Amino acid sequence: MVDFTSLLDPNATRFIEMIDQLGVAGWNTRYNFLPNEEYETLIQTNPGKGMQIYWNEILGRAHLTAATAILRSRHWVDALCLGAKENNLLSFAAAFRGLIESAADSSTTLQLVPLTLARAHTQILKALSGNVGMQRFLAPALEDALIHYSYARHLTKPELQAAPPSHKALHVRDYIEVLEKGEVANVVACYRELCDLTHPGATSVWMWLWPISNVAMELKARQDDREIAYFLTEYRETFVGLLMFAFNPALTTLRVLNYFPLVALHTAALENWNMSGIPLWRKSHDHFKGIEPKVRRQLKIVKPNHSLRRTPPRRIRGQ
Repeated sequence: MVDFTSLLDPNATRFIEMIDQLGVAGWNTRYNFLPNEEYETLIQTNPGKGMQIYWNEILGRAHLTAATAILRSRHWVDALCLGAKENNLLSFAAAFRGLIESAADSSTTLQLVPLTLARAHTQILKALSGNVGMQRFLAPALEDALIHYSYARHLTKPELQAAPPSHKALHVRDYIEVLEKGEVANVVACYRELCDLTHPGATSVWMWLWPISNVAMELKARQDDREIAYFLTEYRETFVGLLMFAFNPALTTLRVLNYFPLVALHTAALENWNMSGIPLWRKSHDHFKGIEPKVRRQLKIVKPNHSLRRTPPRRIRGQ
């Protein structure tokens, strides 16, 4: 990984170091999904077993979403720092823009997931036990959101005829709006400037020129470091805010999963984290008052100072 300690705001550096302590890059969690045809038959013949499988799969999708969201945004941070260290403004801008879009995309889904699971945890636990009789307890909005995260893309004309609505990507503006509403400082202005470099626009031309007068200019290729320093200074608060959106909903989702008896989806280290500064965690945790998580705390206690996609289309549950 890239050394970012000399580049980023100390708050951002500490936060990223905390993320790395989880070791998500070393996880090898396996997710299994029953073919749609088999599920449809099972839910008719044995609803209890069908509901058990349904919620095992929903929780698996929640874990998959949180883990890949962390991995993807963490890679964008590395790419951003690498561009800065190599004084390559274009790669820096592309990575910064990628981080914005990654944070917007994952938080669009993950703002919904932990609170939905927390509110319904009693019913979910009952479904996981297989003791629901003939009752069915589904969460179509949650299911669609999780499927959208994994499969949404620009659809070809033939795909538009066959693909479910959950496979259609939103406009970038729709995703960025999530960051705006979350009051990430100056995110629209920052995104606009980055897009002008990567599209490319006029900025990607003038990065090679130095104005001498209104009618004269000089070719001057070595200006990357000055422009990179500008972004890191002008949009320092934007970057820190992006990290919160990129990682906090995923961390909250992983911690909520600790309350369900699926050991493969547990993240024990998070039980030692102080996450009281995350509004989404506080709201979710309110629904677990008096309830102990199913995961054991790790022996080594770490108290951080800070609170805190695409696969080939196929037929999957919820389409």
